[in-house]
Amino acid sequence: MLRAILFDMGGTLDGDGLHWLDRFERLYADAGVLLPRDTLRAAFDEAERQAAVDETIAAADLEDMVDRHVGWQLGHLSLDDPRLRRDLVARFVKPVRDTARANARLLAGLKSRGLQLGVVSNGCGNVDRLCEDLGYASSLSIVVDSRRVGLYKPDPAIYVYAAARLGLPPSSIMMVGDSFDRDVRPAKAIGMQTGWLEGPAGRDCPDRALADVSLRALADLPDVLDRQARIVA
Repeated sequence: MLRAILFDMGGTLDGDGLHWLDRFERLYADAGVLLPRDTLRAAFDEAERQAAVDETIAAADLEDMVDRHVGWQLGHLSLDDPRLRRDLVARFVKPVRDTARANARLLAGLKSRGLQLGVVSNGCGNVDRLCEDLGYASSLSIVVDSRRVGLYKPDPAIYVYAAARLGLPPSSIMMVGDSFDRDVRPAKAIGMQTGWLEGPAGRDCPDRALADVSLRALADLPDVLDRQARIVA
């Protein structure tokens, strides 16, 4: 019996299956800054590296975190352009806010079914702050931020930790995320149910045996759970 659902944050609760790098690639192109993907990936990875060790980002809300990330990207690219920085941040944040409003209602609906909910994220220490900022906090029982607990996906230990925090056996918990290797594989390895967020375009599933459900959008999750419940009944 399903008693709890855990969600990834980056690319899942903030993007409905769209990875940050893919979103930035589109935004740079829309701004007329045409970069090879490898060049952009190097800038993105450098920003990720700095975010992982920056001390002040642990208190950052969405806008502040994205602004810092874009600043580090542009620094790596040697693009000192305040207008481009403001444009990238604003155009990144708006769809996240739009998605968050819908996802806040989704989480509230799932909580009303009696399910415990949580977030498990490879975060920068500010995942709890983001959950508050995006309107998720009131629906969540736990927030597991890798930087705060010292456990990182794809290590299955972070899912063992989350299950212990919930006080539930892994078999009664579903992990939903957009990364097959960081979310689905390790959660299934400890016996959790799994939901793979393919994203709007759909992606080939690396191993259908490991994904109990596949979703094009998080909004599909309640209907999928209803269908599963009818099959069990």
